[in-house]
Amino acid sequence: METQGSAKAIRTHSGAALGSSVGLVRKRNEDSCLVARASYAPGGRANFTVAMVCDGLGGMSQGREAAILAASAFTAHLYCAPAIGWEERLSQAIAYANAEVYRRLRGDGGTTLSAVISSHDGAMFCHVGDSRIYGVMPDRALEQLTRDDTINALLKRQEGEAEPPKDSRLLQFVGMGEEMEAQIAPVPSHCRSVLLTSDGAHDVPHVVFQRVVTAAAGGSDLIRKLLTLSDMMGGRDNATAILLPIGSEAELYDDSGENELLAILPNETLAIHITGGDARERSGGVRNPPPNYRPHEPSKRIEEAPSPEKAVDNKPESKPAATKGKGRTTKARKPKQRPARPKTDAADRLPLDEPGNEVDVQFSAPATRPDEDKQ
Repeated sequence: METQGSAKAIRTHSGAALGSSVGLVRKRNEDSCLVARASYAPGGRANFTVAMVCDGLGGMSQGREAAILAASAFTAHLYCAPAIGWEERLSQAIAYANAEVYRRLRGDGGTTLSAVISSHDGAMFCHVGDSRIYGVMPDRALEQLTRDDTINALLKRQEGEAEPPKDSRLLQFVGMGEEMEAQIAPVPSHCRSVLLTSDGAHDVPHVVFQRVVTAAAGGSDLIRKLLTLSDMMGGRDNATAILLPIGSEAELYDDSGENELLAILPNETLAIHITGGDARERSGGVRNPPPNYRPHEPSKRIEEAPSPEKAVDNKPESKPAATKGKGRTTKARKPKQRPARPKTDAADRLPLDEPGNEVDVQFSAPATRPDEDKQ
């Protein structure tokens, strides 16, 4: 997500639209956003889609690093968590992100985190900070689902009383350590989609914000208008927004039968495929090999112990092909006997947990597909 830290980038993918802008004042973008699609092989886990906005705190020296780390840790934990309820899963994921940011940055970085997870069972959101999640009704009316964790939001203003001075200091954020309490709740069933924004995108009068949503011609048009509006208001802050269809409107589910995490960023896509050791061995470590592909002969440096003749031979020996396994030993090792696991336990565990399995990571630049923006 480092590459999204400059200029402006807007992306659409399978009905979702997301974009981020550095603005006109700040030199770097401390916002991070993504839409990730998690697909699992058959085994009891439900596929899901998660959209997330993290706004790194500009008053800290490592706000951008905190946003990137929080988004990565939160997504990874969601994907690898056991098959438990969504509320508990979200609670554990944001607690893990909070602990990781605090452990690595030690108070020098913090970030907001607003996320929506959508599956065939419905949608649920998780939130800390002053980024926001709005529910979008079928008539495009907006309903703010999250509360701002700021001092200003806590001030109770009575009717007719003068508006209190704005104090945007956060009461809690990801990376603060202990005593962080996230807001977790279901997305109302009457919402057709959700709109996630950083404060740079929604810091305009609500009536103006609502008119932009109502007048947008499609997902990417809405994101483009929000980022442009932020620049027209002075561009003093980074601005980020995501529109994610949910329920029957969602198009991001994938029943490919593979363990895959597809992360959609404003200017590129990251696909992570987790495959079993037997599949990798059959393909020679190549994902989706062509029909006429012939894998190389596997290295035998572990299975075969060096003979005494080779040990005293002064002739240079050709180096074996590099592998990811540790092969520094000079004598054969007997395979360790692993205890048999119950089938129920095996079904709950990702292939990533198994020794000898591989992870295939692929990047791709976004292709221009205007038809994806039609709604």
